This record gives sequence, structure tokens and C-alpha cells, in this order.
Amino acid sequence: MDSPPSPTFSQEIQSLAHEMLAKHGAEVENATTEKMIEVLDTGSLDEVLYWLKVRQCIRASGTDRHTRRLPDKLAWAVEQALEQGRSQLAKLIGGVYREVKAEDDRLRAERKR
Repeated sequence: MDSPPSPTFSQEIQSLAHEMLAKHGAEVENATTEKMIEVLDTGSLDEVLYWLKVRQCIRASGTDRHTRRLPDKLAWAVEQALEQGRSQLAKLIGGVYREVKAEDDRLRAERKR
């Protein structure tokens, strides 16, 4: 990570943030939002908050936000809804995000052929 994360994050959160950065690079915030969306469907607010902390730790490391594509912008909207305590809105946007992401992935795969 570029700079040490805030000491308010547990060692577990910091380690996972570091792993996620190494694995996903510039799209790491999207990867953490995808995890938040997955656990949002389980109804476990603790798991959603856990992944939100991981995302915040990544942001504290100085990683730039990647929001050029529509899925990126929807991922950001999910994060904002969760931070504002609007879990129903986050679930709704999460469903839209999954559909848009699937279409985006399909188009990317077609371009690579």
C-alpha cells in the first residue's frame, strides 16, 4: 500500500485491504463493493459493515477511485447508500449494478475475441 492505513482499522481489515489491492489493482474499490452487494443480500449488516471498513481502509491508503464506467458509478452509489444507512436503496442499486456489470462483462468479452 502506498501509505499506512489509519490505525483505527484492525489488523484483519488492514491485511485484507492489502490483499485486495494486490489482487485487484485500480479496480479494488469495485471488488469491495461487489462483496458488499453479495453480503447485502444475506441481510447481515455486520458483514456489510465489515466490507465497508475494508473499502474505507483501501481509500485511506491513497488508492484513486476508479469511476469511468457505469458499473463503477453504480458501485459508488451503493457505497454512498450504505454509508447513509439506506440499506433498501443499496439493495435496489445492487440489483441494477449486477445487471449492468453482467452486460459490461459480456461486452468486454466480445471485444477481446
